[in-house]
Amino acid sequence: MFKTVLSLQWKEFNRGKSVGGKLVAKIFKWFWIIYFAIMSVMIGILASAYGGPSMEFPLENNSLAPFEYANGQLIYFFAYLIVMRYFIQSLPVLNIRSFLLTPILKKDIVRFSLLKTILTYFNILPLFFLVPFTLALASSGNYNTLGLISWNINLLGLIYLTNFFNFLLNNKNNLIYIVGAALGLIKALEYFSIIDFTIYSKEAFYLFYDIPYLSLFTWLFVFWLYSYVKKYFVTGLYIDTGLQVKIKEAKMDDFSWLNRFGKTATFIKNDLRLLKRSKRARTAVYMGLGLLFYGVIFQSTEDVFGTTSAFFGYLFSTGGFLFMFGSFVPSWDSQYYPLMMTQNIQYKEYLNSKWSLMIFGTIISTMLASIIYSFSGLNAVYAVLAGAAYNIGVNGYLTLWAGAYTKTPIDLNSSANAFGDKKAFNVKTVLVGLPQILLPVLLYFFTSQYYDHFMGCVAVACLGALGIFLKPVAFNLIMKAYKTEKYSTLKAYKSN
Repeated sequence: MFKTVLSLQWKEFNRGKSVGGKLVAKIFKWFWIIYFAIMSVMIGILASAYGGPSMEFPLENNSLAPFEYANGQLIYFFAYLIVMRYFIQSLPVLNIRSFLLTPILKKDIVRFSLLKTILTYFNILPLFFLVPFTLALASSGNYNTLGLISWNINLLGLIYLTNFFNFLLNNKNNLIYIVGAALGLIKALEYFSIIDFTIYSKEAFYLFYDIPYLSLFTWLFVFWLYSYVKKYFVTGLYIDTGLQVKIKEAKMDDFSWLNRFGKTATFIKNDLRLLKRSKRARTAVYMGLGLLFYGVIFQSTEDVFGTTSAFFGYLFSTGGFLFMFGSFVPSWDSQYYPLMMTQNIQYKEYLNSKWSLMIFGTIISTMLASIIYSFSGLNAVYAVLAGAAYNIGVNGYLTLWAGAYTKTPIDLNSSANAFGDKKAFNVKTVLVGLPQILLPVLLYFFTSQYYDHFMGCVAVACLGALGIFLKPVAFNLIMKAYKTEKYSTLKAYKSN
């Protein structure tokens, strides 16, 4: 059965209309997987020799410091792992309806989809840290080898618990709210120094080392959760139940205030309705808000990598919605794109509506980011404004241009399906955005090296301003690309 399904998926990939784009995305994805794997190994070796990133506890002076530090931070590791899985990890997407017409059993379809995630990078990458970290601790002679093995087995079990738990998060909205509230409460209590969770985390995870047979209970829980998730999806694999599109009462949204924008307003109204009604499209908005705090992550690396790493974070924080929404243009309209092409619609009006919505989102993100990073000083605000100018003047066009070659249809009803693709954010979205981020970062780096931070921001902002003035030229090139790819795009959307 597994051989049959794998063969069908390979044919789907190999015969798809966007096989070139998929292949490039996979090459980039594996490049970054290998990069993070190497970095994880290095971090594991360093962490075994020092007590965390502060490098204050050499192993020979305090043999328990690295192990204690790791146990104390594990609660945050698993909290972030749950969040990262929900927003980034792509769950298996199967054309369930076509499979139901084959002699393959429903339980085999579900089993294949669940087991397909066993070797995902979210489950494998932690091992590149744990293995060298554990070997270094064991070679020091200060730890019980059996205890370290048990500790690793338990942690691996918890990693797979988050893997199967992610299936439930993607299909139960109430569970998302509960988990989100719990994680938010934990972060708030830690931020205001009310509770230090590292103390309890250190004691809890040390039990995995001290009591080896606890791994038995951890893995029993893993198998129970796997069985529960499997049963949950099997009961939904029926055309008239789990796969049926839920119909709700339609409500008319009044966006008459947009009429001042002429014919472009028609498309902007449709996009606003899309963002309001589609769960997948709303995710683009949520991710845009979440990426506002991207700069906070890189602020801590400024002492090590200089101001360039922080500038990268500020640049991405203003372009979150632009990348999350713009990377899927025109795929958002794939269900009725053929119908649109039969109407008297000009590409200029259609593309201008998408660009206007992305720019509007970027402006809102810039205002919010300026308030957030104003507490970090004027240098952070300069970087935010420079990044916003570049995103408006350059990345807005590049994202639209890349959309002409994006021929992956989006099923807006997939949230009602058992294994539908519900995310407006995935690894491919990040990979598409990285080249667009590389140019301004390099420009800032070389300018700031010869002058200072402010002049580096000015250089990036000037490039963005130049792009704004060249909008007619950029749009002509973009429209030419869309017209050239028009029929191949229609063919790809119809073949879904």
